[in-house]
Parts: sequence; structure tokens; C-alpha cells
Amino acid sequence: MSSKQLNFFITHLEHEKINELIKKEEVAVILKKDITPTSEVSISEKLPIVEDDIFQVYFSSSEFLEKIVVLSTDDGKRYFDIDESYLLQFNLGGFYPYDKNFLQRGRFYYVKDYYNKQDVLEKKSNEFIEWCDHFIKEFRKEFLNKYPKGDIFLYSDSAIKWIEENNATLINGGQQWKAN
Repeated sequence: MSSKQLNFFITHLEHEKINELIKKEEVAVILKKDITPTSEVSISEKLPIVEDDIFQVYFSSSEFLEKIVVLSTDDGKRYFDIDESYLLQFNLGGFYPYDKNFLQRGRFYYVKDYYNKQDVLEKKSNEFIEWCDHFIKEFRKEFLNKYPKGDIFLYSDSAIKWIEENNATLINGGQQWKAN
């Protein structure tokens, strides 16, 4: 199995501009909580509001919606099979409601190929891989910068401002910044 990811730090102050990029790129926003009992998915055109306390969403394109695989647990909870599905996972990072003193890392992640139930390696389409790479490239160009104090990660302007204003320290192996 092979995959690709991009790790970064952003804050909720970027969400409105991210919604503009989502609209421009005609991205379908999909939430795990919106999977119906019949395993259908609802599509949105923007990120959930910060007050919803949702920190992971999925992106896709109208041409890939038929390639989303929903699984369920024994107790009926439904979730996406990220290996097989044509989804770009977006962990929003930012601030979690229980502690605003920590800036959490965000991430894009997608799977390029996976082993199916017959243990055969299946490659996702070049169109899907190119779509993911294009969106990540546009996102990076619009929102992310290198930050000298920031190790290998990329940062939005608002994240850098928060780090500087709070004299924050990178902790937990780069998973979060802690205000001092």
C-alpha cells in the first residue's frame, strides 16, 4: 500500500478562505457523521462551522463519488474505508474546544493503492491521484509557508502569528504547539 500526506498547522481563521478554495475547485465535502443508515453520504460545499467540533472531513470530486466505500461496525456505526475510497482526508487541526492553549497539527492524507480482499494490489486511478495532488498544491500555495522555528512542517500566517504571540513550543513530536 502507498499513500501520500502533507502535515501543516492552520487555525480556524483560514476556514472561510478554505471554503472559497473548495468552491473554486468544486470540491465535495463529506462528513462521517452524515453517512445515512443505508450507507449513503450527504455532500456539502463547505467546511463545518467551528462550533460543530468536527476535526476531520473528507474531500472528493463529483466524478469519484461512486467510488466511496462505507463500512460498518458490528454495532452499526458507519465509517469510510479510506484505503478503497476515492477520498482526500483532511484533518483540520487548529484548536480543540477543550484546550485553546494547544495548536494541533492538520493533515491531508490519501491512499494511492491498496490490497483488496483477495490480497491483490489495486491502484487508484491516475485521475484521482492527480486530483488530490492538484488540490493539495493549490492549498499549499494559498495557505502554507515555511517557518524557521517550525521544523519540517508548513504553517498558515495565522498559525505563525499565534505561535509568536504565545511564545509557543513544538511538542509531542511535532503534533502540536503549546502556548507558554
